Amino acid sequence: MECYAVQNNLSKPNGGTSGLRPNCVATPFGFSIGGNIMKTDPMIGRKFTRLTVMSLVRTDKGYNKRYLCKCSCGNHHIVIGNNLKQGHIKSCGCLRKEIVAIRSTTHGQTKHRKLSNTYQSWKTMKRRCLVETSSDYPRYGGRGITVCERWQKFENFLADMGKRPKGKTLDRIDNDRGYFPENCKWSTPKEQARNRKTNRLIQYKGKIKTLLEWAETAKLNYSTLQTRLKRGWSIEKSLTTPIRKYK
Repeated sequence: MECYAVQNNLSKPNGGTSGLRPNCVATPFGFSIGGNIMKTDPMIGRKFTRLTVMSLVRTDKGYNKRYLCKCSCGNHHIVIGNNLKQGHIKSCGCLRKEIVAIRSTTHGQTKHRKLSNTYQSWKTMKRRCLVETSSDYPRYGGRGITVCERWQKFENFLADMGKRPKGKTLDRIDNDRGYFPENCKWSTPKEQARNRKTNRLIQYKGKIKTLLEWAETAKLNYSTLQTRLKRGWSIEKSLTTPIRKYK
């Protein structure tokens, strides 16, 4: 097996690329001397979006360091260090291809040049989790919400979820987990509101319901009930006091 240093034109400690020290072995993460890994550069081992830095390839005349990186898709790519640090390069190119696919692939889900509701839901789901410039990214991809591998392709999403029913949108059953068949369903806006992380659960007369559900039970406007509780009203007073009717 050829030394990693020879394969990638790297220099071992004390000069040379191979064989100067019998117990020195070059690895993707640095040089191992007597079993101890000696990192050749602090960038080695760091991960930038989809790229993990494997080794320093060379330093240009302008002192730009070029690194061999492994993408999460399995491909290898050589990138200038500053482009990694500043976020200009995030993958081997696969991320851009996925984003372009989201914008251009329709799989027959268009009618009179208008995307179907099902395709729009799939497109929105992927944008929230993949596109860092999306306004929704901090609440989705930014906090670790991902899209399963199977749903990277629209035809698989369509096969699992079916066409989006009228009046419903894509909803996650557990808001702390990602998008995959067992955690997703089509829900109405009210059903989604009950599933929000910010929902307030209130106990009254031995029953626990969300604020929205108590408002529906008492036939009150949600904002009215919310305002009463903010003013310090008890839950009983908030639910049982009739709304004033002004003449």
